[in-house]
Amino acid sequence: MKNILTILILSCCLGGLLLQTGCDIQLGSWSQAKYERTIERQAPLADGSTLVAKTSYGSVTVVGADVTDCSVIAEICGRAPSKEEAQELAEQVEIELEMVGDTLMVKADKPETKRNRSISISYTITVPRRTHLECESSYGSIRTSDINGNVHGKTSSGSIAAENIEGSVDLQTSYGSVTCRHISGDSILAKSGSGSITAEDIKGQVQLDTSYGRITCRDTSEGDIRLKSSSGTIKLTNASFGDCDAYTSYGSVVCEQLTGDSIKLHSGSGGIKVTAAGADAADLSTSYGRITCRQFTTADLIAKSGSGDLDIACSGSPTDMTADLVTSYGSINFTAPSGFGGRVDLSTSYGSVKTEHPITISGKVSKKKLQGTIGQGEGKLHLQTGSGSISLI
Repeated sequence: MKNILTILILSCCLGGLLLQTGCDIQLGSWSQAKYERTIERQAPLADGSTLVAKTSYGSVTVVGADVTDCSVIAEICGRAPSKEEAQELAEQVEIELEMVGDTLMVKADKPETKRNRSISISYTITVPRRTHLECESSYGSIRTSDINGNVHGKTSSGSIAAENIEGSVDLQTSYGSVTCRHISGDSILAKSGSGSITAEDIKGQVQLDTSYGRITCRDTSEGDIRLKSSSGTIKLTNASFGDCDAYTSYGSVVCEQLTGDSIKLHSGSGGIKVTAAGADAADLSTSYGRITCRQFTTADLIAKSGSGDLDIACSGSPTDMTADLVTSYGSINFTAPSGFGGRVDLSTSYGSVKTEHPITISGKVSKKKLQGTIGQGEGKLHLQTGSGSISLI
């Protein structure tokens, strides 16, 4: 058993090393030698041009600055069974900057490698701020910052980060986290096959999507918001938008300080909590979990849970609001707007119904069902549970 655990631990450590270094280290090659060398290249680059930098194994870092040239530092790592062969591999690598139209391409000419031999190339690049970027790596991280242009970053295995960008951003990784900070553009897209996503101080259309990981989004404005996680918690804070749609298959959804036209929140398995939010319409749903809302202002509310309590306060909503609250298993506590007027329909199969509002009753009076009107108005309240009590405040 100890031997098996040791093998598992060593395998995990090796996997982490592969992700961090981007070098093709192979099992059975623990005695591999390495040789490192650095190549520097420089070329003029006009404002508004595009830089393309791609590497198979290694990281790509691009920083914008008040310069007129593109400066490239290529860190080359050769690995082989002997020091001499590793050096031979590394010294065969040539780095060229080729201008095609308004696109500057960073190209690496390198030899083919045999088994237990590898070459990794990591780039650190400085460009004029007004530059569009296309950065790719098969195994390695991507970092971009201080750019006034569109940024495209893609890696199969590694983290991606973009900071201080004025332009559209498209960041995608199969395995790794994605971080966006201080971005202003028409479209901000971040996607991870397995990893967390963090977006802060974002202006524009936002779409964040991860298969396995947490999504954290704060200080967002000037566009619609789409957040999706197949497995992970979603947290959205201090956001203004047109439409907001947040969906997770497994995990909770937590929102604070939201303002927009519509809010749609869903969890396949997890609670939903909303504090200090306002929208013309809101649709909240969870298959298994509790829904809690405080300081929630909306004219049209739908809140449904397959199994969980509904505890919602809409005291600041319009007096003629429409609310449809349904849970199969759980209690319902609903605080209506002050001065609400309209139709009321409260019912439970197993439990009791009570209200503090004076209601003009219509139909039969029952502890499990209450129908009627409150005051005068066009509002509608429908509260229903299969098993649990109902309280209308």
